[in-house]
Amino acid sequence: MDKTNCDEIYWAWLCGIPGLYLPHQTMLLNRCGSPRAVWEMPESGLRELEKQGVCWVEKVRRFQREKTPEQFAAALAERKIRFVSRENERYPKRLRTIENAPLGLFYKGKLPEEDRTSVAIVGARMCTRYGKETAEQIARMTALGGGQVISGAAYGIDGAAQMAALESGGLSFGVLGCGAETVYPRGNRLLFERLEQQGGILSELPPGAAPLRSHFPVRNRLISGLADVVVVVEARKRSGSLITADYAADQNREVYAVPGRAGDELSEGCNELISQGSGIFLSVSHLRKNIFGSSAEEKTEKSAGLALAPSEKLVYSNLGLHARSLYELQTSTGLPLSELGEILLRMELDGLARETAKNYYAKVK
Repeated sequence: MDKTNCDEIYWAWLCGIPGLYLPHQTMLLNRCGSPRAVWEMPESGLRELEKQGVCWVEKVRRFQREKTPEQFAAALAERKIRFVSRENERYPKRLRTIENAPLGLFYKGKLPEEDRTSVAIVGARMCTRYGKETAEQIARMTALGGGQVISGAAYGIDGAAQMAALESGGLSFGVLGCGAETVYPRGNRLLFERLEQQGGILSELPPGAAPLRSHFPVRNRLISGLADVVVVVEARKRSGSLITADYAADQNREVYAVPGRAGDELSEGCNELISQGSGIFLSVSHLRKNIFGSSAEEKTEKSAGLALAPSEKLVYSNLGLHARSLYELQTSTGLPLSELGEILLRMELDGLARETAKNYYAKVK
């Protein structure tokens, strides 16, 4: 085992102590000088900490007895969980720039790619259909533009955006408020499986950590920290999405908010962000130009056009920015209803069309 890998197992062990968080880990590291020295801390050192009023010493003592660093590394491998420390060159560079960056990350799948634009898409769990569709459009645009989507793998906006990115052939990464092996919420199991295959699942918490309410606000600093741009789609006045936006502002990330109707509860948070100076989401095309530039937009449209089959080009040419009904499209294209429906579904998944209402479709621009 080379020195880097040897050091990593001690970092993983330190970050794996159940019930300890970054301030506790940092205190141990500052006192001992290295993660290996924490593992080797004698009983006398632990008693000294107890005399100083440190109330969580028993957690360290218990973990010393239960798992050696080698045993903990083997347990991670058995669960297909990987680890990267802040000292490792593979640690995400974006996270290195934020305050209180975690000492390490446990993850399944892979880590976000450094050379891709990262867009965090966050919003309400109990979202509207409009919010869900908007999140999906932004995610498809990100995937087609060569970017990657970061979010929390939750119900509502988060999960819808991440699934749309994956279905468009893009990358997405879920940042959890529990152990990386835990599927939470359970109803998003399919999303978690896709994330592990086409991106990654990340957590600063060790395996076995429960999805406690207190974990999620702290987790949100990593969602914004891994992103270049944060887009808030729908949010109540007091919500985790606004916490993410606050972290993003402190981390010098761009923040965009989708405006909503005055008085709507799910619009209050976004409208407040806009009043405080965040960017305004006007359209997918507008956001795409701001994030990727006009050249990326032209490249995406050209490549999409070249990939379309003749029947798909016919449908695409009959779509406009104003929605047309399925009946109108059938009349203008002359295609059978079953074939037309399949084409429209494929175009939705490719981010070229969207269903604005039941059986009404418009071109995505």
